[in-house]
Amino acid sequence: MNTFRAGRIVSAAMKHSLLVMLALWAGDVGAKEPEKFVVHEWGTFSTFSGSDGKNLKFHPNDSDLPEFVHGRHRNVKGGVADVLVSLETPVMYFYSDRDRTVSVQVDFPKGVMTDWYPQASRPPTHDLRWDNIKLLTKCGRQLPGESEKGRYFAARETDSLFVEIAENDRRESEKFLFYRGVGDFGMPLKVRAQGSGVFNVKNTGKDMVPAFILLRSQDGKIAFQKFGRLEAGAELKVEEPSAASTTDKLAVTVIALLIEQGLYEKEARAMVKTWRSDWFSEEGTRVLYLVSEPVTADFLPVKIEPKPDQIVRVMVGRHDVLSPERERDIDSLVKRVNGESNQDAKLADQALNKLGRYRWAAQYAAEARIKANAGVRTDR
Repeated sequence: MNTFRAGRIVSAAMKHSLLVMLALWAGDVGAKEPEKFVVHEWGTFSTFSGSDGKNLKFHPNDSDLPEFVHGRHRNVKGGVADVLVSLETPVMYFYSDRDRTVSVQVDFPKGVMTDWYPQASRPPTHDLRWDNIKLLTKCGRQLPGESEKGRYFAARETDSLFVEIAENDRRESEKFLFYRGVGDFGMPLKVRAQGSGVFNVKNTGKDMVPAFILLRSQDGKIAFQKFGRLEAGAELKVEEPSAASTTDKLAVTVIALLIEQGLYEKEARAMVKTWRSDWFSEEGTRVLYLVSEPVTADFLPVKIEPKPDQIVRVMVGRHDVLSPERERDIDSLVKRVNGESNQDAKLADQALNKLGRYRWAAQYAAEARIKANAGVRTDR
């Protein structure tokens, strides 16, 4: 073979290899990432107990919801006078690079659904079903209540898809699926107050608690301390923090914990904005704790079709607890409410109202203690 011919063969081979490489490169450039369908959710389980750690039934309400939200009763959540657990504002977000049609069912086997939006496909009881939900990257409709104010609307401040439900001639649009409920069951966390700012926090469940925060809010001042993982069955003795802090610092701490659990930053900020005044400013001592996903899946099983590529559910438990000192104060106020002086009764009543939705639970427990101390039998 002469040199010229050999050179042509080598040149042709190099040219072919170059064309193959270019074709592969062009194919890589044109290839798209697999389309991802992602679902995120956050919500709150609220409970209340006396210093002995025994959960007390309290009076939930939904007076903070806009009028367009569907529900069984207004101002008396679910028509239930008092419950052990209030399931508050779970919101479910959807993310995708294209429009989709999905169906969602959320079960609450130990409770009942009380509020929801958009409209469910069938009357809800222990479950909620939304069939044929349109997930839209753009929405040509104005969302309801855009000129209104209230905690509900903070949940819209994310990059999630729009949600649209169409039934007959009616269409309802939102940035998420919203629901609430109530139930009578125990959450897997028990808090006992020993007095003098000492508490025992016990994980009574079979799954770990990722983290929790002990906080006290009083007279516009706040103090808090963050604690790490609490294993199943473990009990930790903690002390109420004495160093004053700020709600801004507490907000940053909670947001960071939510992001660690898998929420996007905007979702975490939306959750804290929704509950900031309640969690941080309502007077009292409480524990905010992260609920593990297995516990959430047990209490709130969810089915989404088609199945998402990823689903993240981050629930926060809020447990308010009375200290022995606070119970003695309440006992004194209840005695004054039932005393002879009308004026003193009014002042005591105003002081008890600071307990908010926990007022009657705390008052009934105080009345039982007063009767017990007086030797009067009570079945409360």
